[in-house]
Parts: sequence; C-alpha cells; structure tokens
Amino acid sequence: MVVIFHRRLQVSSRHFFLTLGDWLIIALAQLAAVYLRLGFDDGGQYLLDNWGSLISSVVIYMLVFYAGGMYEPPTRSRRLDFDFLPLVVTAIAAGITGLVLYARPQMTLGRGIWAISSVLILWLAYALRRLFLALVRKGIFLRSAILLCDHPDRAADLLRLLKDSSFSLYRVAGLVVCGAVPASAYPKDLPLLGTAESLGKLIEDHDISVILLSVSPMRSHELLSHLRPLRYSGVEIMDYVSLSEELAQEIPLAHINDEWLMTVALNSSVMQIRKVKRAMDLLVSLLGLVVGVPLMLVSGLLIKLTSPGPVIYRQTRVGMGGKPYVLYKLRTMRSDAEAKGAVWASQRDTRVTRVGYYLRKWRIDEIPQLFNILKGEMSLVGPRPERPEFTEKLATFIPFYDERHLVQPGLTGWAQIRYPYAASFEAAARKLQFDLYYIKNMSFLLDISILLRTFKTILVGLRHEDDSFLPTDDKLEELLKSDGAADAPPPSNGGTP
Repeated sequence: MVVIFHRRLQVSSRHFFLTLGDWLIIALAQLAAVYLRLGFDDGGQYLLDNWGSLISSVVIYMLVFYAGGMYEPPTRSRRLDFDFLPLVVTAIAAGITGLVLYARPQMTLGRGIWAISSVLILWLAYALRRLFLALVRKGIFLRSAILLCDHPDRAADLLRLLKDSSFSLYRVAGLVVCGAVPASAYPKDLPLLGTAESLGKLIEDHDISVILLSVSPMRSHELLSHLRPLRYSGVEIMDYVSLSEELAQEIPLAHINDEWLMTVALNSSVMQIRKVKRAMDLLVSLLGLVVGVPLMLVSGLLIKLTSPGPVIYRQTRVGMGGKPYVLYKLRTMRSDAEAKGAVWASQRDTRVTRVGYYLRKWRIDEIPQLFNILKGEMSLVGPRPERPEFTEKLATFIPFYDERHLVQPGLTGWAQIRYPYAASFEAAARKLQFDLYYIKNMSFLLDISILLRTFKTILVGLRHEDDSFLPTDDKLEELLKSDGAADAPPPSNGGTP
C-alpha cells in the first residue's frame, strides 16, 4: 500500500489578506466618495436612499476582481502583473459598474461619486498589494519549512517548484536527507540540516511548521514512525503533489500512480455535485442561447459572406465514459484547411479566416455547443472534448490520459483557462495535469470560479507561453493524423472546416 500525503485545498493567508482588504477598500471608497462629494449631512441621506446601488457596486467589483485574477499568485515570468493588474481590472470593474447601475434608473450612482470611488479603489487596491509585498519581505506571511528528500533529483524538483512560484510564502530553512545517497550529491542551494533520524529535534530547533516531502513510496513507509508524531504535534506534511496543487494548481503526472488516483476517487465529491452541475448547465445554457442566437445569426451571415463553405459544422468528439458524440461549432477556418490532411491547430493558426479570428477570440464560435449541453452530452465546465483518433493515440503515450473521460467534457474548463492550446506532446500532457487538478477538486465553487475566469480570458486574453515555442514531439507528429483543436470535421461527417 502506497502512503499518500495530501490535503484538501485551503484558503492561503495571501488570499485571505487580499480578499478581506479589497472588501474593505471598495466599501470605504464608496463611503468616502459619497461624503467627499456631498458632505456629511447630504451624504448620510444619500446613503439611505441609494444603499442598494452601493452594495451592488461592491459585489460587482469583487466579482470582477476575482474573475480578473487579482488573487492569483503570479509566476516569475508574470511578476509585473502584480503591479499593472489592479489598473486594468479596476478600469473594467468601474466600466461594468457604470453600465449595470446606469442601465436601471432606480439603481443609479451620481457620476461624481462613481468617478471618485473608482479612483480611490484603484489607488487603494494597488497600495494594498504593495503593502502585502512589503509584509512578505519582512516575513509576516512566510511559513518556516524544511525539505525532506531521499534523492538529489527529488530535492532539485522541489527547489525548482518553489523557485518558479514567486509567492510560495515558504521560508525554507534547509534540507533533510534520508536513504543511501550521500549528502554530498544533493544540491548546494540549501544548507544540509541532517537526516530523518534527527527530524524531531530539527523541527524544534528551527521552529518548523511545514515539512515539504518528496520521497519514493518505499521510503515513505520507513518515515512513518518519524512523521506521525510530528503530524500530531501540529506540523503540516505536504508531498510534492500537494505542493504542486497549491503553487501551480496542477497535478504532476510523474508523481502519481493508480493508487493515488484511487484515493482521490474515494474522496471525490463528484457524485454530490452532479445534480447541481446539471441544474446549472440547463439554466446557464438556456440563458446563453437567449443572448447567443442573435450573435450566431450575425456571425453566420459574416461567415457566409467572407468564406465559402457551411456556417456550422459537426465533428465527432469523445464524451464521458469514452462515448462519442457530435459537437457543433461555427466554422472559423478556410474550407480547404485540411486539404493536405489534418494538422495541429495552434494559437497563430494561418488557416483561420479573418472573421474566424474574432469569433475565436471572443469565443462566439462555441455558442452552438450550448445545444450539446442541453442534450446532456457536455457540461459548462469540464475537460476539453477531443476527437476519438486524437485521444486514442495520446492515451498510448501519456499516462492516465483516459482519466479525463471520467467526467463530462466542458465548454470551458480549468485547463482551457490556464493553457488553452495543445500543439505538442508536451503541451497535451501539461493540459492533462490541469484536467486532473479539476477532477480531484471538482466543486460547485470551483465551477463558478472557472466560469468567472473564462470571462477574463474573453475580455483580456490569456497570457501564457506561446505554443510555438514548445518543443514538438516527433513521434507524436508522425502518429497524430487528426487534429484535436482544429475545427475541421472528418469527411464522414460531410462537413468542411
């Protein structure tokens, strides 16, 4: 039996501090704007008359802040987001607030109050994040930790994971080793504190609150007698998978096995939320079609006028349990997109038409999939559905690839908002890691979070490494004769891309 160390997701101190701070900032900025504009006498009466509008604006701001990624820890490559994101997101939130409130005469805010509060929220939200960074530099939010490893490569993996996340909030005191590999072989980035036999004393001497663990399954059995007393004394134990969930929000394929997946299945809440997901799917898809049908009609006319071929195409995709179904989308590629055979679709695909580019950018091409959701073939949130030929071949080379078929495919999903295009073997495996994260942590609140963040990707676009820079796997290119991301249907469906 493999010992698996994991924990359920927790609200981090960073998330709690910033969320609570933003609630206070937005509420106080609204109050300050009222009193600065109207004075204390008239301001008090104004608050009584317009409390509904003020509360509504606070809610709108918080939703946009969350959807805009204001509480996501930026990676080192996106460190500047922490400085510029408040400007962009606050401007979007102010615009949405103005549109929503001014669209209803009974729920209006004065233009002066709206403008003053927007400026105050922008300045204070930026100041709050600078304060957070200052407090982190002083060690306020940091948790003391040690690394416990049985091989130099495992230690290097842990260090790399911590280094890639600029907001891990762990202060690593040093490295503790176990096993037969000599200490001299381990990375020199951290001081060597000792061995697992002296773990209890090291925890006490360095005031450690977290053990970051990366050992082989066999070694984990040997460590139980050392780790169990520490856990009961309040020390948290996190393995590499749990740390990756917290910092990168994905499940590393190289560190899991069938037993780990079985443990996840035993603790999964998918059965409890399935009915809730179905109710939300029906409600949102019906509302979406009310707005989406006119957009489809206009888009269909533009497609017909600018590019020969059908407006809507059908394509076989793999659904829950590996069962195939027919997916509907608006055509965004040229009719001869796959004249020389199916190829990978990418972020900068030259086969996409001028109209198709904007349909993809704003996700309008996916509106017909709401009919698939109504039929129960898809859900709003889930792994991206792929073509049967594509999944069969990928499953041969990517471990646990078929796990994504344990739940319904989705119109959007965790992998789609974090890593939208899979143009290589490595990219497809990376997307699976995000899909496994979603399957493990599936919940109603996570679905709501993904839907909100999907609006962010539509409004501002997803900023990630361009797939054109990813290495392409030659073996995969030879085997994959069908495209899982292109919108070109196979000839048997009688359609064109």
